[in-house]
Amino acid sequence: MSIKTGGCPEDCGYCSQSAHHDTAVERTPLMTVAEVAERAAQARQLGATRFCLGAAWREAPKGPQFEQVLDMVRTVRDLGMEACVTLGMLTDEQAHQLREAGLTAYNHNL
Repeated sequence: MSIKTGGCPEDCGYCSQSAHHDTAVERTPLMTVAEVAERAAQARQLGATRFCLGAAWREAPKGPQFEQVLDMVRTVRDLGMEACVTLGMLTDEQAHQLREAGLTAYNHNL
């Protein structure tokens, strides 16, 4: 699920998430933990065993937004599902924090 759509600062010619291209992708801010919890619970009820979160960032931000993502991961794990994310580049510290929050998989496509 896209937890933050559009507005990526990178200029990848193939990507509709880039802020540099005129696309039909509507920019959305980072979702709230409550919104993610609701969607994850719906997925769980439908039989999902893993819930993946993606954000249109070149690199994961430090501070409150990253803390919010950590809370999202914990929420997914508390629902009994595996949690995966794709957030762009991470620092070693962020990777460790994600692991401690219960992350089970990371997709890195940069």
